[in-house]
Amino acid sequence: MQALNFSQVQTLAFAGGGNRCWWQAGLLTQLQAYGARLPASLVGTSAGAAIAASFLAGSTSTALQACQRLYAANAQLFDWRGLTRLQLNFAHQTVYPAWLAHFVNEGHFKAIQSAPSRLLVAVTRPARALGLAGSVAAGTLAYLVDKQLFHNIHPALPRFLGLKQAFFALQDCTTAQEAQTTLRAAAAAPPFMSGVHLQGEWAFDGGYTDNAPIPAQTTSEKASTLVLLTRHYPGKPTLFQAHGRIYWQPSHKVPVSTWDCRRGTTVEDAFALGQEDAQRVLADGLIHLDG
Repeated sequence: MQALNFSQVQTLAFAGGGNRCWWQAGLLTQLQAYGARLPASLVGTSAGAAIAASFLAGSTSTALQACQRLYAANAQLFDWRGLTRLQLNFAHQTVYPAWLAHFVNEGHFKAIQSAPSRLLVAVTRPARALGLAGSVAAGTLAYLVDKQLFHNIHPALPRFLGLKQAFFALQDCTTAQEAQTTLRAAAAAPPFMSGVHLQGEWAFDGGYTDNAPIPAQTTSEKASTLVLLTRHYPGKPTLFQAHGRIYWQPSHKVPVSTWDCRRGTTVEDAFALGQEDAQRVLADGLIHLDG
């Protein structure tokens, strides 16, 4: 593909991926250090949406430091004592909301609302015939089948099973708490985190439908879209074209556990890889930042 002029990107999509999304944070932090500006339209799901929100709030470093502190204070993923009350108590249920509260709060919410970039947050709506539990099971099965057999960036099986993706503009939220709820719904991956009631309906992790969510686009809109993946697809270059869009993937598997939130989780390594990949792509002339 020809070199990409980042200033001409109109839509920047943040794939989900748990801790792997710190690669996106490192990459964009490095690009911004060289003068890059966010495009007018952002879209993301799961932790990718939260990373995008941290850039709107101008608080990505705060988000990284908060994540490191919360993980350092957490020794276990699961509280076995909850089983005596027939409860599944995963650490994510408290760690993730606490993390969001550090950078999507009243102090940062005005910056998010006034940011020149608009963020669409993708969530999954359950299939009517399956309900919430059945939809989560179907989405998990579809994810495993696609991961092992098809390796599609945008899988078709979840939609075939009736799962639907819905998009919510973060700037349409009227309070920081409402924004936190929207971002929490986008990352609610049972059993780690329970589904969330969002505008009267159940919502859960948007990655169950499409881990790299993008609303319907025209041909010209696709041509000006850059998707930041968090999963490495062997055999594909760092920057490649597909589905009429441009995709940027990590140079190799991001060196962090996707779901771990205990002390020792290497989020800083994921962040550093993003910085290194951005620096390498700039040095190779694959991306230009000039207007």
